Amino acid sequence: MNPRFHKNVLAKVKNTINKVKEAQADKSSQNDYLVKMNISPLMGRRDAAYDRVETLLADKLFTYSDIDRKKIYETAVKLLDTVLEDSQEILIALDKKKRIEQEKSFICFLELLYSIIEAADNLVDYELSLYNKESTVNKFLGSVIEGQLRETDDIISDSEMTIVQSINGLFEVTRTQLNKLREYSRRGFTRHNAAKYKKSFAEYKKIFESLND
Repeated sequence: MNPRFHKNVLAKVKNTINKVKEAQADKSSQNDYLVKMNISPLMGRRDAAYDRVETLLADKLFTYSDIDRKKIYETAVKLLDTVLEDSQEILIALDKKKRIEQEKSFICFLELLYSIIEAADNLVDYELSLYNKESTVNKFLGSVIEGQLRETDDIISDSEMTIVQSINGLFEVTRTQLNKLREYSRRGFTRHNAAKYKKSFAEYKKIFESLND
């Protein structure tokens, strides 16, 4: 093979590879720019969703039936999905070390909260299952099982109440710190982005308030 021809082929291949790399870099930069442009509305939606979760799981929760409580837990979990997704998007766009660490810590807290709420939701499933199957089981096994089923139901019910109290305790002890985080995050907004945050928060607050009403 002609050495000159070989060099020309290699040069063309390298040139093509470099163009692909440049295109990928440009696309990545464009995506990062778009995410950064969306930080303020993402924060608005995230904060509105988080606030709605806290309201849904307030102390009046046990004035609702088992079925209605289950719906509330499921709504809270879906809202936390939104909070987590938005937080991950925000994290990608951050470049300051302090803010990155804050966001990572917040995400860890959200994941913990998510698991605890799911646990409460599962306990309601057990309560509903006991309620629906108790009479059938009693007929099959007689009174020997009835007392045990009631004791189990009491344990599950008490466990759910304890979990909900713990959730509200978490909201209480973290509220000041999370409000500081919000304030710190908003402090870096331009006037335009601050307006976008405010508009997003207000609009999503209305949307989320309609859930489970």
